[in-house]
Amino acid sequence: MNSHVEGKKKHLKSAILLCFCTFSVMANTEPQSMSEPDSYRMENFRAPVPNTLQGANVIDSPQALKQFIAHHDPRLIDVYPAPNKPDNLPDTTLWIEPIRETLPNALWLANVGHGIMPDALISLLAENVKHSQPIVVFCEPNCWHSWNAAKRALELGAQDVYWYRAGVKGWREAGFELEKHTPIRP
Repeated sequence: MNSHVEGKKKHLKSAILLCFCTFSVMANTEPQSMSEPDSYRMENFRAPVPNTLQGANVIDSPQALKQFIAHHDPRLIDVYPAPNKPDNLPDTTLWIEPIRETLPNALWLANVGHGIMPDALISLLAENVKHSQPIVVFCEPNCWHSWNAAKRALELGAQDVYWYRAGVKGWREAGFELEKHTPIRP
């Protein structure tokens, strides 16, 4: 009988050790909440982003954005990057602006989400965020361009800034309508 009790103790210790190891592994594999950087993201723009942006409101779902649009008529600003016409392109070469499917009535201000921008792009963003209506900045999920652009909009004096984290992909996956746009250039 003594060996039976010792066997149960051994199994209990093994079970406790197994539970401890399982919880330890689970704790190490949970998604970590990323803290906001002090400045703009300068590289690796397609990477996990923070859940927050100090000074801005965050909209996490396409359904929440659809409701927000219906009640507040915000200015929608898509900041998805796009190539610029090369400066040295011969006049005889045809340049076709890129086309992007984005949210209806959105302004596609391509490249205003880079960490370092020329003054012309900063001015373009500034012209489009200094209005009385709220602004919603977006791109794609896990896209630092939208985080950077929303942060810059706040620094440019925009008062009512919303950052839509799910981007065009989230909108599309929810089954909502899209429109084709070309980028607005400075």
